[in-house]
Amino acid sequence: MSGLADEIEAAEAHVAALKRCAAAAPCAEVGHDWVPLGGANAGCGPDCCCSIPVHECRRCGDCDYGDNDEAIEIIRACREDPDWDAVEPDDKPS
Repeated sequence: MSGLADEIEAAEAHVAALKRCAAAAPCAEVGHDWVPLGGANAGCGPDCCCSIPVHECRRCGDCDYGDNDEAIEIIRACREDPDWDAVEPDDKPS
């Protein structure tokens, strides 16, 4: 093999080794592999019927219980809706 072909083969072997390490690493090191689990009530107010996504990690089984960026955006949009009057004005987020 030529020098460049040898470097490519070594780099591919290194990447494969890194992928094996990442697959066995704890989520604290490589991050969760979130998959949709279902939904939960957003809790925007007493009569809330908004749903937020809930995810579970494919690797460790941890659940975010709806504590994710998409849920934050859904709740924010709900509370910015001019028809939102689920709680008294003093209780609304600023």
